[in-house]
Amino acid sequence: MSAPDLLPLEPPGDLAALQRYIDALEHKMGWEREDLRTCLLHMGEELGEVFEAARKLESARASGDAARAAARRQQLGHELVDVLNYVFAVANRCEVDLQRAFLEKNGHNQGRVWTER
Repeated sequence: MSAPDLLPLEPPGDLAALQRYIDALEHKMGWEREDLRTCLLHMGEELGEVFEAARKLESARASGDAARAAARRQQLGHELVDVLNYVFAVANRCEVDLQRAFLEKNGHNQGRVWTER
């Protein structure tokens, strides 16, 4: 099985800036004192909220209520951002450069072939 045509892998220019923003925000708010374990627990809670928001969005879509679906989509977006903020916070605590990791991992993935998905 051959790999499908892949998108060019370019540096996500804003990823490093977003990581720095979360670092600055955490320092401003005093959240950087939160240990890694607590940060991960909060991220898990937020991920649960993503699942709930996605379930509510699917329900709104199934009902055909466009206004309710739009509100649920916005809620899902906000919950995804909460998870993303914690991903950056974890990366900062562990001194992981997410932009570099993103490029390395996705570069590796481009050479992989998955037989099942």
